[in-house]
Amino acid sequence: MMSTVVLDKAEYFERTGYRPHPGQNQMHRTPGRFKVVPCGRRWGKTLFGAKEIEPNTFVWCPVTGGPQQGWIVGPQYVHAEKEFRFVYDSLRRMGVDKDSIKFINNVESGNMHIRTNWGFDLQCRSAAHPETLVGEGLNFVLMVEAGLHKRKTWGFVRPALSDRRGWAIFTGVPEGRSDNSLLYALYQRGQSTREIDKAYHSWRMPSWTNTVVFPGGRADQEILDAEEDLTSDEFNRQYGADFTEKVGVVMKEYSDEVHLGDFNYEPSWPLYMAIDYGFTNPFVVLFVQENPTTHQLRIIKELRWTQVDTDEVCTDLLQNHGSLVHACKMMYPDPAEPDDTRTMMRKLRIPAMMHTGGELKTRLALIRRSLKINQAGAYAGQPQLQIDRSCTKLAWEMREGYRWPEHKSEVRSDSENPLDKDNHGTEAFGRFMRGRFRSVNEGKTTLSRARMG
Repeated sequence: MMSTVVLDKAEYFERTGYRPHPGQNQMHRTPGRFKVVPCGRRWGKTLFGAKEIEPNTFVWCPVTGGPQQGWIVGPQYVHAEKEFRFVYDSLRRMGVDKDSIKFINNVESGNMHIRTNWGFDLQCRSAAHPETLVGEGLNFVLMVEAGLHKRKTWGFVRPALSDRRGWAIFTGVPEGRSDNSLLYALYQRGQSTREIDKAYHSWRMPSWTNTVVFPGGRADQEILDAEEDLTSDEFNRQYGADFTEKVGVVMKEYSDEVHLGDFNYEPSWPLYMAIDYGFTNPFVVLFVQENPTTHQLRIIKELRWTQVDTDEVCTDLLQNHGSLVHACKMMYPDPAEPDDTRTMMRKLRIPAMMHTGGELKTRLALIRRSLKINQAGAYAGQPQLQIDRSCTKLAWEMREGYRWPEHKSEVRSDSENPLDKDNHGTEAFGRFMRGRFRSVNEGKTTLSRARMG
């Protein structure tokens, strides 16, 4: 089998019947050790990635003089299957399966692995637990659905490419601008002029650069129809391969690994209640503690009720959570429901902060600021906000529930606000942040001196 040696990528493509469209062809021909390619829907990222891998089956490693080894890494194992299937099917048509020790494509059993008699090795791996992505001597890595990969994942994979001076490709539809997104972080490095970033090269590849699927280019009717259906942000993301801000989840800075923990009530920290009123929708109460020195925040408990009025909520709080209620110094409720606030003040004997309203974008900015990792100061390397693991519904809202509109039919006005659903816990916390920390100014939160009710 090793008598078939392919040194020219274009010749290999020709012999195997692969004719890349102009966008793919540009990426195949452009040199670069680490290629970062955010692309639109139907651009052809799966076939592009597979065809970058295939020729390496038959070429010795230029550093070691031996066979090459590589990975396809998905956020979850199943995400790596499409690229692997293209390689698997292509090599099988050439008869490589007859000269292989392993030639398996079984995503259900968690076994997608090709190992030839001459030592070429291709495996699929999952980044669900990135600490397991420790390998030695890789020639290449294909990071698929890179918009869903966490930024820290690359820190585990990158060292495995050092010995053989291996290369990597990062493809995927952007998931918005977030410091946690690997695709966004590396796209920024690819656009940098710093010497330290010279190995990274990045390009945006909109869907319409695939002139096979969209022969009309940007004016193709399918592209125009999608533009009519989707919000401008969502269209720019899904088809324009743009890192737009108001797409997908609202709280892009949130991560279970960073923000969830096990936190008990700390008597030396003040305790507050954040409230979002509801009846058909959930009535939410969050118990929030604040470090009096550093102003770090911990949400130690969340409570929710549906089809229950304010009197009944107060009764339940006193009967079943009385120790926390009696320790509370202040409530931060929705100012649009003053009667409910007066009821809670009277029954629970807790004062309420009045100024918890204002524009939604201000409250969202305060929440997102609290989720970011602090780079300096008393809690450097940590976020301001952490949440107890018992707050499962709040964590779900932060992680994936609270979202920006995707279709124009979901947009009720020109306010450019997120969807008004799956947000009741975040709405309660936003009231606390607005009342306790008045505004976001030049990257800092300002403590509020607003009056109490």
